[in-house]
Amino acid sequence: MKTFILIIFSFILVGCPENTEVEFTSISKGNLFGAGEEGFGKENIIISSKEDWKSFLLKIDKVNKTSETFEKEIDFSKEKIIAAIDKVRNTGGFSIEIESAIQAGKEIIFKVRTLGPKPTDMVTTAIMQPYHIVKIKTTKKNIKFLEL
Repeated sequence: MKTFILIIFSFILVGCPENTEVEFTSISKGNLFGAGEEGFGKENIIISSKEDWKSFLLKIDKVNKTSETFEKEIDFSKEKIIAAIDKVRNTGGFSIEIESAIQAGKEIIFKVRTLGPKPTDMVTTAIMQPYHIVKIKTTKKNIKFLEL
C-alpha cells in the first residue's frame, strides 16, 4: 500500500508543471547517543521562532552537547528550521536524510528517507537516534513530509 501511494504521489509531482525544487542548507546530520533521554520520538519538526529553536537546542543537548557545531543564530524573519528525527535504534548503521523539498501548489513537501543496514552488514552495538536538520527560507506555504 505504501508503495502504491508513493507511485501515485510521484506521478502527481512529476505531472504538475508548477512544482519547483526548494533549496535548503544542512545544519547538521548525525546521531543522538542519549538512548532516547532527549525525549524525541520518530518525528519531523518545523521550527519557526527563536524561542522554539532555543527549546529544541536545550532538548537535543540534554545528554550530550550535540549542538556545539550547529549554527545557533538563525534569523527567523528569513529562515525556518526543519528537523527529521528517527526512532531510537539499538544498533548502528541507520541514518535519516531530508533528501529534497518540492514546492507543489500551496505546499512544500520534504522527502525524508530512513536507511538501515543490510542483514549481512556489521554494525556497532550502541543505542542511537539518527537526525537531520536543515534550514530553508521562510514561507507561508504548508509544510508536509513524505516518508520514503
